[in-house]
Amino acid sequence: MMVLFLPHGIAPEHYNPKVNASDPTDFALDQTNASTLAPLEPYKKYVNVYQGFQYYGSAPAHEGVVNFLTGYQGADDTTPRTSLEHVIGKELGIKPLILGACANRGYGLDLSSKVFWNGTPVDPEKDPSAVATRLFSGAAAPTTPEGEPNPDLKLRAALLQLSAGELEELQASVNDLTREKTKLQTHLTSLQSLKAHADGAVSGGGGPSPVNSCSTMPNMPLVEQVRAASAGQVVVPGANNDYFFQEANFPLIFQAQLQLATQALICNAAPIVGVQPLYTTSEIDFSFAGTPGSHHSALSHIGIQQSPSYMWDSPVSIENAAVEARAIFGKAQRWFTQQLVDHVVSVLAETDDPTAPGTKVLDNTLIYWASEISDGANHLRASCIEYPGTPVHLPLVSIGGAAGALKTGRVVSFDINAVDAKPLIARSASDLYLTLARAMGASNATFPDASSVVSEVLA
Repeated sequence: MMVLFLPHGIAPEHYNPKVNASDPTDFALDQTNASTLAPLEPYKKYVNVYQGFQYYGSAPAHEGVVNFLTGYQGADDTTPRTSLEHVIGKELGIKPLILGACANRGYGLDLSSKVFWNGTPVDPEKDPSAVATRLFSGAAAPTTPEGEPNPDLKLRAALLQLSAGELEELQASVNDLTREKTKLQTHLTSLQSLKAHADGAVSGGGGPSPVNSCSTMPNMPLVEQVRAASAGQVVVPGANNDYFFQEANFPLIFQAQLQLATQALICNAAPIVGVQPLYTTSEIDFSFAGTPGSHHSALSHIGIQQSPSYMWDSPVSIENAAVEARAIFGKAQRWFTQQLVDHVVSVLAETDDPTAPGTKVLDNTLIYWASEISDGANHLRASCIEYPGTPVHLPLVSIGGAAGALKTGRVVSFDINAVDAKPLIARSASDLYLTLARAMGASNATFPDASSVVSEVLA
């Protein structure tokens, strides 16, 4: 599983999919003006877009980042809470790997940077090269220092062979039973955890260590670029010279972190990963994406404007909003989608899953992509109709087959009863979290304001 944070919402007139109202599986991601989701169009059979949800609670605007993944409804940042990836990780016995490119201002976490929580906020790891060394330091050691075959690799090979044989035999007997086939696909992962539980190893002091299925160091050229560029730096307190907090280095660092996350998933070196590109009020200049201006105040705060054709009685539609007014913000957010596709989705879709023969890694992966707000300028925390007659939804997207646990390739939409965000009546996002947890096999996971799973997408 991977959770990716999209900072500071979207412009709905450049985000909402075009969808056939009578068939939620008939939709397009690349026909909405600047089309923030367009890079996902070739992979839309794996994609679900969720509409009609909201974050409940009293947290306003940017401060909502401290609770949007947890279901906690308070506005403070001191009460203990647990975010989606850690809720799932706790039940599965896996410590999530949390990465962050420019996740805070360099002097620590504050109200605009606390995305991931494990009781207390988790400070993302900023150096992908250091994490790669830790995850894969033993990957290229087929023998012991004494020259004997590495017993860990021998055990892994035995488990892989045993599981493949069992799956092949059992698959034939349950060929038409989707539920049982899904359970079989998770069988190998369970076997792989046996070694970790047997020797009591832990990953970072928080749960069993996953068994790395890669026997050699993965090829990660972007990670190595960061390693070379940051080598030998001496950080002077107060001098703002830390390589990992210099604005010009952000694109490469973020891309390298995505590349690392992808290989960690492929190799099972980190089965659950969270990635935070920016803190919510980051003023980083997005000229590198062809959209000049600070991401926060100059781009995301561009207000919605009405189309010249809009009338007071026009049907509710994104066509009521002027297209050019916020095209630059739509394109800036599309940059994040493009990075996700280039460095994660496309790779997982083309890579044979080493732990599930006959499938691709994306078939057995769940990527969840979300923001703390919906409309970037109005800082809404719910699906609603905003002026001028434009439907806006929280950007909530899942990508990947989740080993058959989710029905994919659809726009999942629930009715909203909210005009200009008052009153806010939409389905809690925690219901979606509960659903994703069930899909991941965390059957006992709970969230503070969840009431029921989204049955429309559970297989």
